[in-house]
Amino acid sequence: MQHLFWLVEGQIAGRSGPNKDAWDLSELKGEGIDAILSVNNGESCEDEDFSSVGIEYKCIPFSRNAPPEAGDLEYCVEQVPKALAYIRQCEAQNKTVLIHCRSGKDRTGLIMAYYLMDNGAAPLHAVSQIRAIRDIAFSADGWDQFAFDVLYALQE
Repeated sequence: MQHLFWLVEGQIAGRSGPNKDAWDLSELKGEGIDAILSVNNGESCEDEDFSSVGIEYKCIPFSRNAPPEAGDLEYCVEQVPKALAYIRQCEAQNKTVLIHCRSGKDRTGLIMAYYLMDNGAAPLHAVSQIRAIRDIAFSADGWDQFAFDVLYALQE
């Protein structure tokens, strides 16, 4: 499927959001997507559209600022664990999760890296793994360092 990339094959995917690259929810459902997590502000996402095709939907926004601004670190440190809890809940229910922001690279990469850390990876290794599957990850102005700032703060 176009624009889709897998962190864990058949379990956790990433993609750009519908506000950047249009998507077909019926097609996503047909590809096995059971739940969608927006880590942007849910632009172009309507709850009823998801429920009409049998996809669970949750929006847990992260900072959209590039470069990051004052308060963004604390905000993301608060929000990222909530997003991970939702992913873990989906895993416990054997639901395949699609994570997206606008471009599917910085905020999506951040939660994916944190997921890897929760599975035992060090921040540097987690970020490297995300970049290996999504080479444009953490490329917004200031996000290369900001991702590490968030991940190390979450590690403490």
